[in-house]
Amino acid sequence: MSAADRLVQDLNILIESTVSNITTTISKVPGSAIVIRYVQSSYQNDPARSVLELLLLLFAVRYFLASKYSYNKKNYVRLTEDEVEELIEDWTPEPLIKPITELDQKNIDDIPIIETHNGPIVKLQGHNGREFLNLTSTDVYNFNNNDRIKQEAIRSVRKHGVGSCGPAGFYGHQDAHWDCERALSDFLGTERSILYSQGFATSSSVIPCFLKRGDVIIADDKINLGIQKGMQLSRASVFWYEHNNMEELEKVMILANKKKQRGPIPRRFLITEGIYETEGDSPDLATMIKLKHKYKYRLLIDESWSFGILGDHGKGLPEQLGIDRKEIDITLGVLASAFGSAGGFCTGETAMVEHQRITSLAYTFSATMPAYLANSTTAVINWFFKDDEWRAKNFTSIRHKSRLFRDIIAESKFIDMNNVDNSPMFILRIAEPILDRKLKSISDKAQEALEIEALLQLIVDECLSEGVLISRQKVLPEFETFPVDRAIKVTISNDLTDDQVQRAARTIVNSFRVKLQ
Repeated sequence: MSAADRLVQDLNILIESTVSNITTTISKVPGSAIVIRYVQSSYQNDPARSVLELLLLLFAVRYFLASKYSYNKKNYVRLTEDEVEELIEDWTPEPLIKPITELDQKNIDDIPIIETHNGPIVKLQGHNGREFLNLTSTDVYNFNNNDRIKQEAIRSVRKHGVGSCGPAGFYGHQDAHWDCERALSDFLGTERSILYSQGFATSSSVIPCFLKRGDVIIADDKINLGIQKGMQLSRASVFWYEHNNMEELEKVMILANKKKQRGPIPRRFLITEGIYETEGDSPDLATMIKLKHKYKYRLLIDESWSFGILGDHGKGLPEQLGIDRKEIDITLGVLASAFGSAGGFCTGETAMVEHQRITSLAYTFSATMPAYLANSTTAVINWFFKDDEWRAKNFTSIRHKSRLFRDIIAESKFIDMNNVDNSPMFILRIAEPILDRKLKSISDKAQEALEIEALLQLIVDECLSEGVLISRQKVLPEFETFPVDRAIKVTISNDLTDDQVQRAARTIVNSFRVKLQ
């Protein structure tokens, strides 16, 4: 036997005797037999597990036996009281809230306070009871002041209380919400609907339900802020096209499809609005549907400003254009405009809606809308929008008054107007030649925006002095993906008379002329 072999043999004898002595010693400890059997069994079945458990055990021993952090260690520098005071004086804390900008302060200062019920005729605080024609309310049919709707709301409050008990998945979803969802589906001819308690959260929650990183969204560069936030939260790849430019839309679709040829097939969505919130016009929906079939996209449309307004029955842009609702994959919108309520909705196929009940953050974690608002919306649909006589009378009336207003505004060389036929919502901007003349000495973009806001506010103030309440379109430029052109947003109420509508239009035209000439 060589010296190396004898060394190995002696080493094995030493290890075996050591293990035997340790085992003998441990076996004297009560309960040690159980631990020994567990370790032997564990090692036999899964050696890697035994090693991991040993490492964890050593880490735990090291953690609990390690000395605690002490200020008495050598590397600790003890400061004198004067040095501490000096550091405190030099420290500048971050503000709890973002400082108010000049534009924010101006917006706050210019907000009028309505003392009476919000309707077509209002009284403002600080004006000694004077009445004003109100062109700022989006409740175009004045449902907020309708006696039948009021009584329905009172009945709902007495039965359900003012607010809900919590999210829909707990105790928040009541029979009022089911009834409202069914009423919306029946009215629009879709399979199922879902309610959201906040209008803004509707689009920003629905979009992330169906899109994720790697998926594709194509959107108009004038899309509203709620949709923008939804696209950001989805983390999908967003491709933009110029506002209402269908030729560019097709080019962007081709580009997006080429970029996503490799890898898993992504979900692809084309997103638009029935009436653009910041522009007041509508997309070429028929062309969009042709392109979505050609390039294999789904179509999502936000009908917040067209639902209850466009179409023979108020069913939105597809009805006005004679397009089947089934061509739209996802329809969503808010209920705070033509329906005089609050919250939002999403409607379409059953599978699409039911998917949101467990994946939509706003639906899962937010308290449901108050039952009286859901019942009020149901009443508006069943009592009014499904009533042929009411619809014929009021649709004819609001569209006639909108044309009266549009015809007078169109005569002004100081105003650029955006409006969809049959819509009572108007976006009024300072005519481009006039604006260029006013801003020719300003080169800074931020200062230019402030100057435009100041000019528009002068017009608003001039109208107010003449008894007409209008407002600048409120935007949050720091959150917008693309700049939004500043404008005045006007909505015609059906309860205004023809003479009042004409007087309001002439007052606006005159105010633009006086402040801009």
